[in-house]
Amino acid sequence: MNTLRTILVLMAADARPGPALHRAMAYARRDRATLHLEIFDHYEPIDYAGTVFGAEVADRARRDFLDERLKALTDVARGLADNGLRVECDVSWARDPVRAIAARIRALRPDLVIKDVDCEPGDSGTKAGLLRPSSADWKLIRLAAAPLMLVHPQSKQLPMQVLAAVDVAVQGAAAALNDQLLSAGRASLVGDGGRLSVGSVFSCLPLGSYDAGFVAHTWELMDAAHADQLKRFAIRHHLQPTQVLRTRRLEAADGIAALAAQHAIDLVVIGSAYHSTIDRLLFGSTAEALLRRLNCDVLLIKPNDFDLPSDAPTKRTRRLPQRAPHADIVT
Repeated sequence: MNTLRTILVLMAADARPGPALHRAMAYARRDRATLHLEIFDHYEPIDYAGTVFGAEVADRARRDFLDERLKALTDVARGLADNGLRVECDVSWARDPVRAIAARIRALRPDLVIKDVDCEPGDSGTKAGLLRPSSADWKLIRLAAAPLMLVHPQSKQLPMQVLAAVDVAVQGAAAALNDQLLSAGRASLVGDGGRLSVGSVFSCLPLGSYDAGFVAHTWELMDAAHADQLKRFAIRHHLQPTQVLRTRRLEAADGIAALAAQHAIDLVVIGSAYHSTIDRLLFGSTAEALLRRLNCDVLLIKPNDFDLPSDAPTKRTRRLPQRAPHADIVT
């Protein structure tokens, strides 16, 4: 996501602007990108009414339901267009919103998908609470074939401290994801005041009584090799030593979360690829574990060769045909 041309903003059903929209606006101004504001919604009683009063009654109620949301969304889009932004907006009736969104991403191919995410209450009036993605958010993380930014409700308009979480121990095609993460981290900064860091975790097992001898020596060699790999990665990408963060933890997710907290990170960039249920049960998921430990924004990047699983949607939901009444707004 070096230069953004198309940004898909997933809006709340009431079209209320949130931190995600303000973040998207900043990116759109920087890159002259087009904002796609979209609502995916559904009201089960309307479908049920069709079985009682007939399809015509249900269709009329469905259209009125979507018209109300389109009006609110169009008002938001008009305000953005009046401020020089190019905006498109749409509302879709979606019984399964996540699958509808995934299908829309496949059709639109946005450079960035951005949405607000909930959080727990903070420990105090100043400390932000941990991210708490909804069940729909978790599904979207799995299915979205585009960079996905989840924005904390207490986040700044622009991320100033960005951390790209890389795994320098991987080889081959998997290592290319590290380059993607760093590139996405750079692209997420706006202006000259931000700072990009790269973070990596050496996953070390607690040795207990093995504080000397062959086992301890082996871990020391592996630790040194990891530090050297991270150093070479930083040199290749022209990073300063102060931009390189490293820690040792049993779990990579714990290590990245600790680095984010220690350095007051606003946005963590992580890799995310689809895993089957069996894979998750066997190996877990660093990305999913990390999301439960952060109190800042997250940008999830898929590998370049990522494709949707076989159970992913391929058919778009029916889109509302109305046009927003403004020359600079396209639906």
